[in-house]
Amino acid sequence: MDATEAAQALTEINKRQQQTLRQGSPHRVPAWFNFGSAAGLVLISASHDVAGWMGTAMALTAVVVMISLAFALERLTGVRLRLRAQRWTPMVLFGTAVLTTLIGVGTLLRLYDVPADGTIAGLAAALVWVVAMAPAQAAASTFRNPA
Repeated sequence: MDATEAAQALTEINKRQQQTLRQGSPHRVPAWFNFGSAAGLVLISASHDVAGWMGTAMALTAVVVMISLAFALERLTGVRLRLRAQRWTPMVLFGTAVLTTLIGVGTLLRLYDVPADGTIAGLAAALVWVVAMAPAQAAASTFRNPA
């Protein structure tokens, strides 16, 4: 194999990786996935406001919903992305923003003894989720230059 063939092979590999990223990681996350995941986040947070088996049932339902949504998105795109295919920094920043909002708002509301503090904190985190998911996903699926 000479240098020309090697360069063509690398170009073909890069084209296929870009195609896989475009197909499996849409820049525009479907609305049903975005809002469904945000609703799951609210349900998990609201489960802390309910005592007993009802809180456990709410949390388990939310986990099942979020896993089902991820599975449905994978089936819809037809591609199972490996974690190394996407850029990590945008998704880490996204997760940090959502968790910081959830914990920060929840802590402040608990400090002031606000009823339904988990639900309100979950709604605030869900708002961050809905607003920031599409830009974070678009940034994460931008093709990395291997050079």
